[in-house]
Amino acid sequence: MAALVLLDLSAAFDTVDHDILLQRLWVTYGISDTAHAWLRSYLSCRSQYVRCGSSRSSTIYLVCGVPQGSVLGSALFVLYTAGLSSLIESHGLSPNLYADDTQVYGFCRPAAVGVLSASISEGTAAVASWMRCNRLQLNADKTEVLWCTTGRRQHPLPSGTLMTDGTAVSASSSVRDLGIHIDADLVMRTHVQKTVSRCFAVLRHAAASNSSLSATACAFQSLVVTLVNSRLDYGNVALIGLPPILCVVCSHSLTQSRG
Repeated sequence: MAALVLLDLSAAFDTVDHDILLQRLWVTYGISDTAHAWLRSYLSCRSQYVRCGSSRSSTIYLVCGVPQGSVLGSALFVLYTAGLSSLIESHGLSPNLYADDTQVYGFCRPAAVGVLSASISEGTAAVASWMRCNRLQLNADKTEVLWCTTGRRQHPLPSGTLMTDGTAVSASSSVRDLGIHIDADLVMRTHVQKTVSRCFAVLRHAAASNSSLSATACAFQSLVVTLVNSRLDYGNVALIGLPPILCVVCSHSLTQSRG
């Protein structure tokens, strides 16, 4: 069996400390001289203001943060938090980092659930401490824990809460990770049901607006391919090995969307 902890950061990109980042780029990654000066210039003297119609707020200069939506901003954040991987591994756990999404997971035999639970509590506490030292803040309200095992082994799983950095978090029966819904018994039932529900919702709206589309079937087909098939294709690698009944549901939804 395995345990997965999904950690959430509050305003992650906006709280990156420039001094810490620049020092890390120099010491850890060997970025110096002209390249380092260029990055310092990129981060310095950034300003922002809010405008609504003809009114605008006063301009403020940013003392922290990297620009979201930019290639360099995401790359700098990944370099800023790369040290988390070795920290998590030092507690016998495995990391999975994607931009500001951080997951910690581990696995064990059923008899060692208590040991794994303790390791996860210690590991997440160490991650939270690292975050604070680097001016980042975990959002405890959005932290999720999922114990994964087969349906017949659900009973030995811990029924209480898991302590993550002093906050008690109850285990969830299903979590959403990068758009994929994962069930505790790994049958992907929740993901399939939600995908089918979203596809049929789009189909209903498309059917209602069909009269306003062009007379050719091409426009309606393009709408279905864009809004329905894209949802079916997203993350479909996670559906390998589905139970037959869920395969039938997916196939039925796909047939309906193409119709």
